[in-house]
Amino acid sequence: MTVLGLDSRPAVAHLVVRQEEDDEYVVGDLASGNFVVVPEVGARLVALLAAGRSIAEAADEVERETGEPVDALDFVEVLVEAGIIRPQSDGGPPPAQARPWSVSRIPARLVRPLFGRVAWTVYVGALVATLVMFVAEPSLLPTYEDTFIFPDVVLSLLITNVTVALLTVVHEAWHAFAGAAVGVRSQLRLERRGIFPVLETDLTGLWALPPERRYGPFLAGMAIDGILLFAAVAPRFAWSRGWLELPPEMVRFLAMVVFSQAVKLAFQTLAYLRTDMYLVMATATGCRNLHEVTRLSLKKWVRRLTPAERAVLRDAHARDLRVSRWYRLLYLAGVIWMVWFAIHFLLPGAKVTLGWAAGVLTGAPFGSAYWWEGIALAAFASLNVLLPVGVIVRNRYRAGRLAT
Repeated sequence: MTVLGLDSRPAVAHLVVRQEEDDEYVVGDLASGNFVVVPEVGARLVALLAAGRSIAEAADEVERETGEPVDALDFVEVLVEAGIIRPQSDGGPPPAQARPWSVSRIPARLVRPLFGRVAWTVYVGALVATLVMFVAEPSLLPTYEDTFIFPDVVLSLLITNVTVALLTVVHEAWHAFAGAAVGVRSQLRLERRGIFPVLETDLTGLWALPPERRYGPFLAGMAIDGILLFAAVAPRFAWSRGWLELPPEMVRFLAMVVFSQAVKLAFQTLAYLRTDMYLVMATATGCRNLHEVTRLSLKKWVRRLTPAERAVLRDAHARDLRVSRWYRLLYLAGVIWMVWFAIHFLLPGAKVTLGWAAGVLTGAPFGSAYWWEGIALAAFASLNVLLPVGVIVRNRYRAGRLAT
């Protein structure tokens, strides 16, 4: 790999350039999901480099067109630091990227019908029908006890968590399908939202598309959640009216699915956790870095910001600063709610489960079925508490490696 110089001809043919506002353009790489916002001069430099000009030739051309000198080498170095192009003097392919999730590589023509007008009518209709059934039969509303399908707690936890994990993968797959329908590939990764570990479909490439084309992929997960919720509520509604006979085990299983899907849909409305609705709101308001700007605007009241954090606020777009004035109230309320949830539900639940497990382990013969149930309960409670911590440690380790 060679050092970039004025005679270098960096490979930029793979970049996407889209006008965002009058003098602002989004430049990025769909494969890596890395994007930056540049002025019109930057977009013109990319176009000239893509046409085969060297950095010096592109700078001279722009200077002739605008009458102002430009530091094209510095601009290219910014693209390199952002991970958009590789620091190589010759052309060549862009740097290797993480492999996209296999489901996002499905041809667009196969998944596009899932997100057309007819499909969205079905999604909305299913959600409305579910709400009508809840109103007509309030006993169908989910409760926490619905997670215990059987008297055997370990078996209930096992079935509930496996089912929830599978339904979560379906939710994320629908995001990936919607991204594929508009030509954007995605990656599946484990992340954290506050104190909650979550699977996340990385659809960063959507930001290279016009705003109106982003809403479908952002809302796709909630759309399929609504379908699955309807599919679990409708049989129970028919059963409650005597129209359908169901085994008791199936009734309890469907109740657990209803609880899972209802909680999942409610969770997505918590915009301060950067959920699906946050992405919708950020797109609707035209914000670019609302979450980080809001977080830092609150942090500066309780703790000194680092130079890099101060630079983020200093360089923040006026729209982000304006929206953050009211969004910070939502963000702060969300932080308070998470602390309350941890104190009143997460930690007590872990304490009860661990206490139960300790009682089983001390009272049951070593290696017996009950002893292994105690091990399973202890592992489950520990996972709920330690998994978010593990994600934090992993992310900080990765950030440290990138910084060095």
